[in-house]
Amino acid sequence: MPSTRTFSDVTAELLSRMKEVGRAEYSIVYDPPEGPVSTATSQTPLGECVIEFVHDPTKAKLTLTLVKKPWLLWSGFSETLERCRKET
Repeated sequence: MPSTRTFSDVTAELLSRMKEVGRAEYSIVYDPPEGPVSTATSQTPLGECVIEFVHDPTKAKLTLTLVKKPWLLWSGFSETLERCRKET
């Protein structure tokens, strides 16, 4: 069963930085690569991870739905989001 989580105060610029970090540091593949709606797929030591992204730029909200996930994924995403917020 999918798990969904919504993050607030996520601008289009912040989402773009998150995707850049995801590509560079975690080899995440986004389909499509740009835009407010996409699917992110990555291979982790614990297994494949597939996440659906839906960004609402007018409300600055990002909703993620874990389609396929390894254990302990949310904590890693939250840490990367906070790091990107600090790198303005």
